[in-house]
Amino acid sequence: MQIYPVTEFINNHFPINPMSRTDCISNRNIKIVSSYLNEQTGHYDNLFLDLPYPVDRYTTPEAFFLNEDEWTTNENFHTILRRGKEISGEAYFYFNCGLSSAHLRSWGRFEYFARIFTGPDDGFMRVPFFNSNINDTKEIEIVIPPMYDRPTGRMSAILKIEYHDDIEVNKEYIVDSYRRGLLSSIPMVWGLNPARIRQPLCPYDPERLFHEEPEVSCYSLDARMEGNSLIITDPHDGRSRIVGKKVILKSEIAAGKKLFLGKYLDIDEASKEISGDRTEAVLITDTIRGDGRILFRAGEIFKAPYFIMEITYDRISLINRLTQAFRSGDRNHEVSEKFLIDTINRLRETIKGRNRAYYALKLANEELKEAKDWVVEYNKTLQQKIDERTAELVKTQEEILALNRGLEERVNKQVEELKRYNDLRRYLSPKLTEKILSSGGILGGQPQRKMMTVIFSDIRDFSTITDSLEPEELFQLLDKYLAEMTVLIHRYEGTLNKIIGDGMLIFFGDPIPMEDHAKRAVLMAVNMQKKANELKDEWRHFGYEFGMGIGINTGYMTVGNIGSDMHMDYTVIGNQVNVAARLESLAKSGQILVSQRTYSRVSDIVDAEEIGEVKVKGIHTPVITYNIKVK
Repeated sequence: MQIYPVTEFINNHFPINPMSRTDCISNRNIKIVSSYLNEQTGHYDNLFLDLPYPVDRYTTPEAFFLNEDEWTTNENFHTILRRGKEISGEAYFYFNCGLSSAHLRSWGRFEYFARIFTGPDDGFMRVPFFNSNINDTKEIEIVIPPMYDRPTGRMSAILKIEYHDDIEVNKEYIVDSYRRGLLSSIPMVWGLNPARIRQPLCPYDPERLFHEEPEVSCYSLDARMEGNSLIITDPHDGRSRIVGKKVILKSEIAAGKKLFLGKYLDIDEASKEISGDRTEAVLITDTIRGDGRILFRAGEIFKAPYFIMEITYDRISLINRLTQAFRSGDRNHEVSEKFLIDTINRLRETIKGRNRAYYALKLANEELKEAKDWVVEYNKTLQQKIDERTAELVKTQEEILALNRGLEERVNKQVEELKRYNDLRRYLSPKLTEKILSSGGILGGQPQRKMMTVIFSDIRDFSTITDSLEPEELFQLLDKYLAEMTVLIHRYEGTLNKIIGDGMLIFFGDPIPMEDHAKRAVLMAVNMQKKANELKDEWRHFGYEFGMGIGINTGYMTVGNIGSDMHMDYTVIGNQVNVAARLESLAKSGQILVSQRTYSRVSDIVDAEEIGEVKVKGIHTPVITYNIKVK
């Protein structure tokens, strides 16, 4: 018997990709299965019966398999999936189980991270990341990212899925169905219908799959290749039937490289068009059914190098898209997301390292015990050496376990820090956000009265525009308008409090105090009107004369977090806020109307003309109003 050094032992037993780890399935998958069974049947009895698990660290199999930070073997996961179907009695259990993850929220801590995604498009773009955190058997690549398909009015994307070299893909048939359910569930997070998935390419060998997979072999199809034809025994009448043929896959350019996406040539055609190496596959030419269910559809191609999935789903509504427009424009969103993803990757790597060390220690101990029995008659001191070595290994194991116990607390703290960051960047420029975070401050707090300047802006005759333009055209115009205005708000360090359709509420003086809040507000408004003049040509293309009205007032107002534990909003209220809103409603296209309180603080830097007095509800004294001239 040979005894390996620990480092060599780990490298020999746990090679890096494209080979998979022994414990290659995250228990998050098992939590999804048990949650779905519990909903459908009220129990998951015997789901983990007689399955191996680390008994020295867990008192019951449930405690291990329902711990989302643990990983188990592919064999255990296959057994659990098949048992789940037996318990439920559902014909389409594997797909339905994956699909249930959205409405049951059975992802575990992954629930925390859905909040950073702007919609299903973002969700599908993050599939490779989530794949790496729930299994170590395959790689997923976004071949064509989500895009709008005008003829169908739906979104579409294409994924490539390739298993590691040491995974027997023909045994992954039931996992394939479960995975399609998971992917179909993504739009459901945002209240949409499940995605539709078509799988034009798959690497299954039909001869092996039809004979070896229990889900299919029960129909006694006796699949075989005869020449260039795939022949089965029809499960209905027992006659031989041609259901497929050999084809040559034809590559296409996608993601900047040649890939197979579903195009093919007949054998005879390929000899004329393709020279050199050719990739053979098997095209299913006739749909195969059994017990009323479709086993394989005409048009699917088997024996491909990898899976190709074509995903289509409904678009997120215009209201939700408008809500996300401002957030998606902030480049710091990418920084936040990267920080969160890096955090989880570090968590996963620590867990992987702990599991690798655990299994390595276990196997090393077993080999040491065998060594003891083998040499005991030759060296009486070997017992002491083995005991010392075992004690060292146990101590190392305990140190690794102790290190891991604090991981969840650290991740929760990092998630809370990310939430604070997201709260701040909704309102403030990146510069102000970083300033507040670096000082350990928080946004808002208890409401307080402060001297501030508040601005309201609005697009004139916007309701007429919305009635006439298509949603896509309106979204394009608003997206650019809001992006340009946001750049100016950040430049003058204002706080963008609300976006309501085409209107904005902005204030200066909180959360960062500033003495020149009135000057900043007026200078920003002047530049906003200048930018509006630059945008006019684009709006004229759609038949409208673009214009914006702005109202500004300075005074004491209440600012802070207002609301309840159920819903809290950071905003400003008070009569002086109402004055600004009233001035905005009176402003014509291109005008900036300011109160005397504001004008008295900026008269040395701008030209203005007095408009007259304005009555405002709740304020007894009329407000003297000025129009700031934009040069």
